[in-house]
Amino acid sequence: MKMPLNDAKQLGHHRILFSDVVVTRKRNLFWGRKWRFLDIRMASGILFFHVLALFAPFTFTWDAFWIAFVMSLLSGILGITMCYHRLLSHRSLKLPKWLEYTCAYLGVLAIQRDPIYWVSMHRYHHQYVDLDKDPHTPTYGFWFSHMGWLFDSGYIIEKVNAR
Repeated sequence: MKMPLNDAKQLGHHRILFSDVVVTRKRNLFWGRKWRFLDIRMASGILFFHVLALFAPFTFTWDAFWIAFVMSLLSGILGITMCYHRLLSHRSLKLPKWLEYTCAYLGVLAIQRDPIYWVSMHRYHHQYVDLDKDPHTPTYGFWFSHMGWLFDSGYIIEKVNAR
């Protein structure tokens, strides 16, 4: 939501750093909200990977580093950017089926959920960009639009059922 900075400050709002987006609403991401099983599972999975990363200095090898680096590029570039986003969400490219399935599998390895969920959220986001029904609107703040919405399945249900 674009709003003159003076008006935003008078209303107690602030802009996201390096952006014209004004944070107009607050959503409690952790405390005082209902945690569903899916939310706990998502938070536990992300916490598990961060705890696992603490062991990296003790088990480091250059071979493992390069494998992880290449796999993150493959899953991010081919899996998410090319397949989930361009191919499946926007239908802006066509691939042979074997390559489409391979890239979709790489997208799953990026741990951003399955293709159907990702594509539906992305299309829904484009349908309602920065409006009340946007599933990851920046009007709740940068952290929420980046990752916070992933831990709040109740929020997604609210947005889909909103009239």
